[in-house]
Amino acid sequence: MLTHEMQFWFLYDDNQKVEPEWYIPIIPMVLVNGAEGIGTGWACKIPNYDPREIVNNINRMLNHQDPLPLLPSYKNFKGVIHELGQNQYLVSGEVSVIDRNTIEITELPVRTWTQSIVKCESYIQDFVSSVVLLLKYGWVSFLMTPFLNICDPQVLFDHMGCLKRYDSVQDILREFFELRLHYYKLRKDWLVGSLGAEAAKLSNQARFVLEKIEGKISIENKSKRDLIRMLVQKGYESDPVAAWAKAQEKAQEEDDGNESDSSLGSGSSSGPNFNYILNMPLWCLTKEKVEDLLKQRDQKVFNLIILFPSIL
Repeated sequence: MLTHEMQFWFLYDDNQKVEPEWYIPIIPMVLVNGAEGIGTGWACKIPNYDPREIVNNINRMLNHQDPLPLLPSYKNFKGVIHELGQNQYLVSGEVSVIDRNTIEITELPVRTWTQSIVKCESYIQDFVSSVVLLLKYGWVSFLMTPFLNICDPQVLFDHMGCLKRYDSVQDILREFFELRLHYYKLRKDWLVGSLGAEAAKLSNQARFVLEKIEGKISIENKSKRDLIRMLVQKGYESDPVAAWAKAQEKAQEEDDGNESDSSLGSGSSSGPNFNYILNMPLWCLTKEKVEDLLKQRDQKVFNLIILFPSIL
């Protein structure tokens, strides 16, 4: 769930704001799924990596440790992957020798299909099935032909939509980690503000109902202006949730750089908002409702402590 909109570039469809231009996954999915693309001077060929090793490296960076080197990994792949150098890997298949002139290919290199093997007409006499080859000059001669797949370029779009060449998988991990950590902090701040505002709103409502039941507050036969003045004097907060949402909206407009004159003029003229208190029905003036409101408030505070114990 996307809970923080600030600093996201949203797409528009028929002048309606829809989804953001990009999302931030928990781990860098480009390393999990791999990527391959063609471009003059910007070719991209990134193999797949084990998600568990990626998670382990992210945990290391959270503990202020450098990420460990990663070797490409493919689930259920029975071949062998050797590291030749920086961003270069030799991916070999698996071959079983049946007799001098017959071999059975039991595992193809990653992203290789039988057509590329059958094209070796100078060595292959017949193609019996999808995996068995009859050879002209014996299996030794055929296996002298490289049966491999090499991955080298690592070029990706960064979060600004610019092409960037990465020197290593660790560099991709580090850049993702810093960006994800930044947006995690924004999301944390959003959740802290949201839960805090909801808890304050429930606390004010419970206090009002309790003081009304105890006869400390009288609202009958008073003008709206007098009621608002009384609530302000007694220290009730203007709607905390509405105030927090308005602050978020203003911050969003400032980030986008398109703050309007109407939004500037609407803040000071509206005054305190106590509708969340004064619009409560008479059924709220019961002991059970006070207990329910306090229970809801305590749940919000509990959620806040569970999510972010360090802030309290």
